Amino acid sequence: MIQLVLIAPALLMMMMAIVQFGLLAHARNVAEQAAQEGAASARRFDGTEASAKADALKYLTLLGPQTLTDRDVVVNRGAQNATVTITGKVLTLVPGLDLHVQESSTGPVERYVPPVVRP
Repeated sequence: MIQLVLIAPALLMMMMAIVQFGLLAHARNVAEQAAQEGAASARRFDGTEASAKADALKYLTLLGPQTLTDRDVVVNRGAQNATVTITGKVLTLVPGLDLHVQESSTGPVERYVPPVVRP
């Protein structure tokens, strides 16, 4: 009986840790996909940082409204590249475990490049 008292909490904690790391993997996938959607919006010829941030936040809300808390979306759109970075805190099951996720996506911006005329 004493063995059960000692082993049961350890087994329960191990099971919670397995589920916790499953939630971490899911949160990373959600953040990565939201970053890709935001980057696709920012990369468009008429894309803006505001529209990319709105699209990424919308995607985060649709995929996992409670998966990531304290989430933040940072968009940088330059003349040649657009980058979207998503950060957030993962839902916690194991007490004392504080996991964070950061995923980003970068791609070239659609732009007109005039043809090179060769003599």
